[in-house]
Amino acid sequence: MNVLVIEDDRKIASLLERGLSENGHQVVVASDGPEGAKMMLEGNYDAALLDVLLPRMNGLDVLEAVRTRRCNTAIMMLTAVDGVPEILKAFDLGADDYLVKPFLLEILLARLGAISRRRQSADSPLLRVGDIALNCNRRTVERRGRPIHLTRKQFALLEALMRRNGLVTTREDLIEAGWGYLADVKDNTLDVYVHGLRAKLDAQSSGEPTLIRTIHGTGYLFQAG
Repeated sequence: MNVLVIEDDRKIASLLERGLSENGHQVVVASDGPEGAKMMLEGNYDAALLDVLLPRMNGLDVLEAVRTRRCNTAIMMLTAVDGVPEILKAFDLGADDYLVKPFLLEILLARLGAISRRRQSADSPLLRVGDIALNCNRRTVERRGRPIHLTRKQFALLEALMRRNGLVTTREDLIEAGWGYLADVKDNTLDVYVHGLRAKLDAQSSGEPTLIRTIHGTGYLFQAG
């Protein structure tokens, strides 16, 4: 992905730039609020990592400014500010995620991938993998042309799994897709929903292997086609 990092702490900005680059991302850094807002509005970025405590213009004002101008870049707030009012305000202004410093790079990369996939879903409402067809706008699912009736959460879980066809989707990513980032969901609750989803898909399988495999300790693997 092409990522814009808006961070005034040079050490943190350097660590982010190196970590993201080593994982295959293209990175550009802005060091204050106005510069970051200008670059986000004029550039073409898949995602932005936005600090709150920035010189000249704080991150929440940057967020509001770019969303008002209909900037559709996926934005993750990455900040030491951990107050509930600030977190809620960020989401209200259009943030896609909120990660509090200090953080693990692995968690940052996973969350960055998750918000990017959610943004992509708005641009690609029709999803076909193998013999499964999913329409994000109409919220319909078919297998071999026959409708499969899913609950709202089952639909969200299937979409997340299909977008990672052939790759393991972590339990954390599935919980975020079905319930949201701030939700407190027990592991067995996710298992129950995935079991129900698997049963509905397999009912139309004509004896073929199941599409959703459990990867113990990690998550689930959807594989079709």
